[in-house]
Amino acid sequence: MAEQKADLVNALANSLKAIDDDFTEEMRELRALFEEAKREAEKDEPNGQKIRALLHDANEMVRTFTILDPAWQGVQRVARLFGML
Repeated sequence: MAEQKADLVNALANSLKAIDDDFTEEMRELRALFEEAKREAEKDEPNGQKIRALLHDANEMVRTFTILDPAWQGVQRVARLFGML
């Protein structure tokens, strides 16, 4: 159990670092979910339901980003054609 907890904390820390390195404002909500899940996982007696709920919300957010990204790229291409970007 302690090893799984350490793995979870490390995975969340790595995710936070990746967000900090590669993204800024657009990922602040996802970062906040990971930060809260990491804080909860670091507790002596973490609330597993809370961690699962936070990670579920993060999963849904990433799925939404994945769905919307192609559309956003299309909008950017059209904007570049008209000299707006």
